[in-house]
This record gives sequence, structure tokens and C-alpha cells, in this order.
Amino acid sequence: MNAKRMKKGRRWLPLVGLLLLTAILFSYAMFQGGFVSWFLFYSFLPFGLHAFAVALYPIRRVAVSRTVPAKRYHAGEPIPVTVRMELPWAIPPAALTVSGQEPRHGGAMAAWPFRRRLSCAWSLSLPRGRHQLDIVRLEASDALGFVNKAESFSAPCTIIVYPRYWPWPAEMVREWFAYGKEARPLAYRRDLAVAAGAREYAPGDKMSWVHWKASARRQALMTKEFDEPRNDDWIVVLDGAASPWFEELVTLAASIAKALIDEGVPVGLLVTGKARSYLAPRRSEEQWPSLLLRLAEAEANGSAPLASQLAEEGNWRTTAGCVVVTSRLSAELAAQLRVMASKRCIVLYVVNREWGEDERRWADGLRHAGVHVSHMPPQSWQTVRQGGEDG
Repeated sequence: MNAKRMKKGRRWLPLVGLLLLTAILFSYAMFQGGFVSWFLFYSFLPFGLHAFAVALYPIRRVAVSRTVPAKRYHAGEPIPVTVRMELPWAIPPAALTVSGQEPRHGGAMAAWPFRRRLSCAWSLSLPRGRHQLDIVRLEASDALGFVNKAESFSAPCTIIVYPRYWPWPAEMVREWFAYGKEARPLAYRRDLAVAAGAREYAPGDKMSWVHWKASARRQALMTKEFDEPRNDDWIVVLDGAASPWFEELVTLAASIAKALIDEGVPVGLLVTGKARSYLAPRRSEEQWPSLLLRLAEAEANGSAPLASQLAEEGNWRTTAGCVVVTSRLSAELAAQLRVMASKRCIVLYVVNREWGEDERRWADGLRHAGVHVSHMPPQSWQTVRQGGEDG
């Protein structure tokens, strides 16, 4: 209650100061007389009356709206913002400053002419992510700055800034499916008519799957065991652990996913971390915007090791390949990737500045297991445009 009274008192202070200054000038003219004293009074009078008008102006009744063109923005691009204001009534010119709630949300100054509808525009530069803009602040003042009034208005607006991505060479993608210059098919499927082995019969197994020869040898009912059918789906895994190079990881994941989509490969996305996010692979026009949205909202808040999360993941059974983007290579992660590489193509990109002896040894072991391993220093994004550099 006392705070509200103090705020109202501050609002009336400029008006009291104007009245006191006007009274002083008028008294000086009355008692001093002469041209100079009356000239000072009449010269100040228009500015004083305008300041009174601004002080009494109901700025809280201004109708404010904010618009952002409906288009896709990427990190680093200027975002045009337009604020429109409808004033209760027109008054003489004054300065009107329009700004967001925070300094980084920009601002502009608009002239206050004899009209009720005003608009001003400025550009924002926002990082990747979903941004909720709410407050628009108006500051009005008279011509000489005697009176300054401010009011905040709610003008909600949501802006989604997508991550940047680089053109990834198609040759780098084709190398994942080829040995030298001879391309291998992206998809490889197993015929269920050919059994890969036999196991003991379990309730629920089809009788057509019974392996009679093995049953005769074992003197027990045996069931045929088939290789799991594969498809041409690929998964891009983004390590959601806290990292100083997380933005580079997001950019790299987006670049690789776009290259796979351009090659006609169904691509899904897995972002590990506390807020785990999974997008199933699809071959559709909506997949790329959906994937960009997931990457725009990705946060580096994970604490569990990437290796354990990959071991618990159940979406690897039918995928043809997996691209893992991380900033840390550990012995546990290398062991898990070797297990995964026995059934599918695995590509690993490690983004960090240091590439020690342990990392080199683990990387060599992964390469011997058939994993494509690349080390990418974050300070050189020319490397990203060229598709990576082996460490």
C-alpha cells in the first residue's frame, strides 16, 4: 500500500515542479517588469502548457499490439518487429520511446504528431530457441523533457528461432553407404523364409516357425530364429549433456539431418538429456520443419552418460544407421557404439578442442569396428562446411 502511494506521489512530482516553475517565472515578471522578464515568461508558456498536457495524458489507455512476420528465422538473422499504438486522442508533438521488456529486445523512438495511430519497427537478434515476448514499454516526454511518463503493456508474441545449418557435401553422406566408389544399398532386408538359427519353443510361437530338423536333433521342440528385418531409416542423436560447444553440436546435427533428407533418407532425431525428445524417422515434407523445431527447443541439461542412454534406447532395432553428435568420447561410449555397429552403420562426430591419446585410441578401435569417426574443432567451421576432419 505504501509502495502504491509512493508511486502515485512520484507521478505528481513533475506536475508540481512545472507549477512551481511557472509561478516563479510569473512572479519574476510581475515584480521585475520590463521586456526581458515578460519575454522569459511568454517564451516558457507554450512549453509549460505542452508539458502539462503530457503530464495529464492518460498513457495507460493506449492500445498496443505487436506483430512479427510469419516466417522461419534462423540464429543470427534479423527479426523485424512492428509495434502499433492507438492513442486515446491526439495531442501536440512529443517524444515517444517504444521498447521491449529487456534491452536485448530492441526499441525505437516514434514522433508523436497530431494523429492517433502510430507504428514503429525495429530488428531483434535472438539466439536459437523459443522466445516469449510479452511486455512493451512506452515512455512519453514533452518537447524539453520536463515530464517523463512510462507505462508497460502486455503484447504477447512467440518467436521460434531455428538453428543454423551448413550445406553438407553429398559425397560425405554417400561414403557412409559405400566402400570406395561402389555404392551399397541404403536398405538391407532379411528374408523371413531363411532361418538364421534356432531356439527353444515358447508359448505363442507360430507352428510354421517350428524347426523340425533341430527339434529332431535336440529331442525338444525348437523354433526358427530370424534376423530382424531392416529398413533405410536413420537416426541423428544429439548429446544433450551440458557442453560449451552445444550450439555447434546443434548446428552440426541440423546440417547432417538436412543432408540425409536431401538424399531421400528417412531421418529421425533423438535429443538426450533430462527433457528427452524423440522424432521418429519419416519420409515426408513435414519432417524437416518438425526436426528443425525439435533442434530449436533442444537444451543442454543432461547429466546421465550418453552411453547409458544409448544402451537403454529401444529405437535401434530396425534402423539402418545412426549418426551420433557429441562433445565427449569416453571408453563407455566407444564400447556401446561397437555393440551398435555390429548391426547397423554408425557415424560418430566429436566436437571439442582437445583430442588426447585416450580419445585417439578409442577412435582407432571404433574405426576397426566399422564406425565412421570424425573429430571437429569448434573454432574452424570451414571444416563443418567441408564435412568433417578425421582426428
